[in-house]
Amino acid sequence: MDHAELISKMTDEEKASLCSGADFWHTKGVARLGIPQMMLTDGPHGLRKQEEKERQNNVSLVSTCYPTASALACSWDVTAAERLGRAVAKEAWNADVAVLLGPGINMKRSPLCGRNFEYFSEDPYLSGEMGAALVNGIQSNGVGSCIKHFAANNQETNRQTSNSQIDERALREIYLSAFEYVVKTARPATVMASYNRLNGYYACENRHLLTEILREEWGFDGFVVSDWGASYDVPSAIAAGTDLTMPGPLGIRNIVDAVNSGRLPEEKLDTAIRNILRVTLGSTAFTGKYPEFHLQEAYEAAEMAARESVVLLKNDGVLPLDKTTDVVFCGKRSKDFVLIPASVAASTDLGTNPYDRACELSGTEHVRYEVAGKETKYWIVTVGADACEGADRLTMDMDEDDRLELERALKEAEAAGGKLILIVNATGPVDLSAYESRVSAIVCPFFAGMMSGKVTADILFGLVNPSGHLPLTWPRHYYDCPSYKNYGGENKEVWHGEGIYVGYRWYDARHIRPLYPFGHGLSYTSFALSDLCVPESVRIDDEPLAVQVNVKNTGAMAGSEVIQLYVHDGACCYDRPEKELKAFCKVYLQPGEEKTVTLTLKKEDFAGWYADFGEWIVQPGRFELLLGISAEDIRLTASVRVRCRDPFGLSGRTAVGALVKDRQALEIVNRIMEDDMETLAAVALAYAPDKTLQELWNATNIHGALLRKGWDEEEIARRYAAIMEEFEELQARKI
Repeated sequence: MDHAELISKMTDEEKASLCSGADFWHTKGVARLGIPQMMLTDGPHGLRKQEEKERQNNVSLVSTCYPTASALACSWDVTAAERLGRAVAKEAWNADVAVLLGPGINMKRSPLCGRNFEYFSEDPYLSGEMGAALVNGIQSNGVGSCIKHFAANNQETNRQTSNSQIDERALREIYLSAFEYVVKTARPATVMASYNRLNGYYACENRHLLTEILREEWGFDGFVVSDWGASYDVPSAIAAGTDLTMPGPLGIRNIVDAVNSGRLPEEKLDTAIRNILRVTLGSTAFTGKYPEFHLQEAYEAAEMAARESVVLLKNDGVLPLDKTTDVVFCGKRSKDFVLIPASVAASTDLGTNPYDRACELSGTEHVRYEVAGKETKYWIVTVGADACEGADRLTMDMDEDDRLELERALKEAEAAGGKLILIVNATGPVDLSAYESRVSAIVCPFFAGMMSGKVTADILFGLVNPSGHLPLTWPRHYYDCPSYKNYGGENKEVWHGEGIYVGYRWYDARHIRPLYPFGHGLSYTSFALSDLCVPESVRIDDEPLAVQVNVKNTGAMAGSEVIQLYVHDGACCYDRPEKELKAFCKVYLQPGEEKTVTLTLKKEDFAGWYADFGEWIVQPGRFELLLGISAEDIRLTASVRVRCRDPFGLSGRTAVGALVKDRQALEIVNRIMEDDMETLAAVALAYAPDKTLQELWNATNIHGALLRKGWDEEEIARRYAAIMEEFEELQARKI
């Protein structure tokens, strides 16, 4: 039975019930028509399945705890992300879960956001690539992925009532770009509409966002689900494009009444049902196909992702440690290492910590806790800053207990002539301005899951070569941040005054040097980049641009490096960032090994959103390509001439003042209109030369003159189309 036939057999009440949950975690089914319930749960970073009887106690089933998005993004490894997605999906199948609520694709606008652990990056390109890989892994065998929180849900303060005020360009280039990439390339089953208002409209009731952009522009064909409790008016939400309201049951009578009164057109309700059925009837809940789940596979995926993710921020040569060296671990977090934020991961009793792992590697005779011995040479302190759904951090400070422990350990180490190694296991950057110069090494796991303690210790002792790189900028001070004084909002209005200048784009524009730049990450080996190969020019409408570079491991230890390609548009006629990440590749090399890496740029990688036209545009000209291993460590540069149609070239949008200066264009217009443009547009040329040809063509002077020639509207339109056709031919000859 196809979707249309199923819908035709439903009562209004059955239709309405499908648009609201059956309970907190399940959709409603229609048993008589063979439509099953589906279970939706949190959990791209660890299955958070709750039985209804345990929900009030916030108790989840025990499951694998994977790295959070904040850690996974540090891997810059799409293969690791996809593998993790496959593993967690199999665990979901094993628990009869049809849809995983994640990943989170929102931008890290501020280090204070309480849910930064759920989000990948401050950069939309990196977020899109990592998000798409994770979605592909999750959906590879039938479990649906729900990307969230759509859109501009970048803070927890007043999240259910705040109004994110964002200009269209920043919205498109920063806050929607990653969602667009994931929707178009990975085709997630569902999208979650967020709590907040966006430019005055609640996300769940925002037709421009959910229908015009998401479906009509991007081609999304799954269903849109509300964040839990975010549909404040269910019939209005359905009309705007929110197909399913969770949790339920909620608003069923209101939906039926709205249809009967004409407030909600029945075709809108049917569209919502069709979107829900498209996912439900392809889900594991309907097909009953559940591949085997192997616990060892989950552990391996969790450990692999953690190994690729941990970032070495600083190392004065103290790392890696010799196993026979005496060390002391300090701070409660050195043992209580695996933090599991409630909204993203499940309960686990299999967490590891660096202290226990160090004891395994070196023996208890070389490893102490809290109390240093006479032979202790290194103090290892773990600090952090917890965060959670529903509340933002108030400052960038580490937790006070951790700060006091760090101060104590520093005094001990400095008095004994020892060195201190700092582990920062936090949801995001913490203020290290008072300590960075006093410590010898800084390691950052960013909540890398249940294997993170083991992996961190393995890195300390050289069993693993660190290869993580920051997916964000680590500021020296909070007041350096682009959202400073704009974050949190006033009277629930949150002005994104920094516009497109989020993250490293801001630091570049303001010439502010952060503590650690975007993309930064150290290794125990060294790498050389050479022989950058870029063609002199490319017709970007016809072919992508291939950028090749040789990468060599010049050190003594096998390891991985992240090659980052940034694009600088130096000739654009409107404001562009100093540089933007547009490609990356993680490459593993043995000592002395060299590989050629190819990075590909497409037309959209050179594009910016031009608000006056309401579209993405690429202006032809020379672009600079910057290749490096962080946003500040640029090793090689080259330039390429991008050839394409000029969006500011001849068209109906051309200003009349510019048009009459182009003798070829003027000849075309005068010949086809059989008149003199300079005469007919004399007033506009004198007082409003920015008026476009399209505006003037339909204005009284020109339109009236053409009518007086005896031409009807159809003929006038034909003449205008002929002008546009010759303009296009002229433009094509210039490419």
